[in-house]
Amino acid sequence: MKQSFAMNGKLRWAAGILVAAILMIIGGSLTMPAIVKRQAFCAPAAYVAGLLSGAPCVKSGDDYRLIGSGLDLTVTPACAAVDYFCLMAGFLSLLATWRGFRIRAQFLVLPVAWVLTILINALRLTACWQADRIAQIFLPQSVWTATHMAVGIVTFLAGLTLVFWLMTWNTRFDRKKRI
Repeated sequence: MKQSFAMNGKLRWAAGILVAAILMIIGGSLTMPAIVKRQAFCAPAAYVAGLLSGAPCVKSGDDYRLIGSGLDLTVTPACAAVDYFCLMAGFLSLLATWRGFRIRAQFLVLPVAWVLTILINALRLTACWQADRIAQIFLPQSVWTATHMAVGIVTFLAGLTLVFWLMTWNTRFDRKKRI
């Protein structure tokens, strides 16, 4: 009996890793056209960031802009967070496998990863918009780009950490009960 469980566990992990790899390949940002990045990732994130920041979000040519208080933030395909979407999809797939969810649950990974990516990217855009305002007041122009990048890294890492924490919430309590 133990051997069949171990084999099922190995098979489940192999399937989970395979699904995670496929999800990351499907969402591959290298082949995604800019129009898809703009419509599926930039536009929703920019409008949600506009709601969060209180800054109006306007369409400017092909891109989107957050306008207000002497600073404009242009949301271009480089801001789409498609790479983060691929990372989030693979991460959620592996977490679902680790939690023992059925393989059918993997069908929910892409839409959940997309929603999380939009929300976290909107938070990043809002934080970058505010950080850029502060950086332009207190820091030399040579470090503005690094500040923008650092805020993005911290926001995306915090998003992954929060997702992991939420997905493992009840396992921490189960472990405490067994001790």
